[in-house]
Amino acid sequence: MTAVPVATKNGHGRSAVQRAGQGALSYPPYAVLDEPGPVLSVLHGSSGSEIEKTQPVTAGAAGH
Repeated sequence: MTAVPVATKNGHGRSAVQRAGQGALSYPPYAVLDEPGPVLSVLHGSSGSEIEKTQPVTAGAAGH
């Protein structure tokens, strides 16, 4: 709330302050979507699911 008066006092125009504010509004969706990450990792780890192991493929084996 104090950013606008401080920015205009320091010589920044209204349009520059407005553009800065619009950039700040694009951050919250990323912050909200980032929060479930650790919880989902714990749930996935405790679910007991595993990645299936496969046989390694060597270079050139597909062409023979």
